[in-house]
Amino acid sequence: MKNITIAGASGFVGKHIVEHISNHYNITCLSRSERKSEAEHICWRTADLYSLRNTIEVFKETDIAFYLVHSMLPASKLFQGNFQDTDLIIADNFIHACKVNGVKKIIYLGGVISDGKLSPHLESRREVENAIINSGIDYVILRCGMVVGNGGSSFEILANLCKNLPLMALPKWTANHTQIIHINDLIRVFLKALDGEALNNKVLDVVIPEVLTYRDLLFQTKQKLNKRARFIPLPIHYKAFSKLWVSLFGKSHMSLVSPLVDSLSCDLKSIQVSSEVKDCIKLKTYYEMLDTIDFKNISKRQYRKNLRTQKTVRSIQRIAEYSFPDVEEVAEFYFQWLPQQFKSIIYVEREGVIIKFKVRFIPMSLLELEKVKCNINERRVKFHIVGGLLTKTKDTGWLEFRSVDKGRYLFASINEFQPSLPWYIYCYTQAVFHKRIMHKFARDLKNKITQPRS
Repeated sequence: MKNITIAGASGFVGKHIVEHISNHYNITCLSRSERKSEAEHICWRTADLYSLRNTIEVFKETDIAFYLVHSMLPASKLFQGNFQDTDLIIADNFIHACKVNGVKKIIYLGGVISDGKLSPHLESRREVENAIINSGIDYVILRCGMVVGNGGSSFEILANLCKNLPLMALPKWTANHTQIIHINDLIRVFLKALDGEALNNKVLDVVIPEVLTYRDLLFQTKQKLNKRARFIPLPIHYKAFSKLWVSLFGKSHMSLVSPLVDSLSCDLKSIQVSSEVKDCIKLKTYYEMLDTIDFKNISKRQYRKNLRTQKTVRSIQRIAEYSFPDVEEVAEFYFQWLPQQFKSIIYVEREGVIIKFKVRFIPMSLLELEKVKCNINERRVKFHIVGGLLTKTKDTGWLEFRSVDKGRYLFASINEFQPSLPWYIYCYTQAVFHKRIMHKFARDLKNKITQPRS
């Protein structure tokens, strides 16, 4: 039997894939939380995809890897950054782990891409696509829009709106076209991608041929629920208000709703199903799909913003989108640059692999970092946070500088940091200060990159 590892196995699509392939493959299912399985060929493993070392470990002995992860919900108590940058970093960890472990094929679920301007949500999907395509590993990339079925987050948001709102405002974006697919048809495409090489190294649009607007989806869902459709057209986009009422009445968290609503401004009417997977599409209209839905079991749970009780910090900044081949040079520039911003009041002291940030006339360090030896192919420089006045722990947290997608993007990030300051004081002082410093560092690094070298 081939060994399959699924990143995102606990999600809506992941659960269906596991259900359909469990009798034919040895499956390793990855999840952030601990889970158990009684099935013979299914093994659940706890994975932190932010950690490259952990990601490499969980992909050992993998033949084919599924990547179904989209990081729109925050994974720490305080998160500074955006889901696009998070998506790209964890995708980079995933790709590197696949390379190290000799994975033969990656199967990725992305989003449909229009010819016009993309939302941040869809732009993020495209960036991950490009990183996978450039990895050198065989791939199958499936592009789809809303997946219809019980348990699908986007569909259940829509269904909850129709169930809970007797009167619905229709901003201008509801006239935009969208693309959908039923979960059972999507799974058939996944099975075809998994079986053999016919779809290898292809990017496929997995959609139905029916042309629909968001207004059509709302109207048909209301009809299926036997609820009178009372709509008020509005001649404005008004996305900020839309996010609020979609979050409130769609029974979902704003962190998930916001990028989805931003995507609604993209008009996707020109997308057609790829010929290679036409035979997998059985349900070709939305109204047919609604016959498969158990509306009594539409989820009413609220997504929680903070999934962890520990007061941890993750801060990710995309500090450049330029070709900068030497990440070591970026890290060295940072340690030289930082004291200059404080007129040498703060200075850097080095003792072998230990780097200390200190303040004049204070004997103790603000922070102490230990440089970690990384494989040159990882394209990153990593420092463990091992002490100092500003950290609560000496064995958690790290700072890293990393290039992604063959040096196209450059990131700086702090991960799993636990501050020593009281939490709310930290959030409005040190956290704000760090974010501003990193933005200024990004600007100054850009100037350094664009200046001709002597």
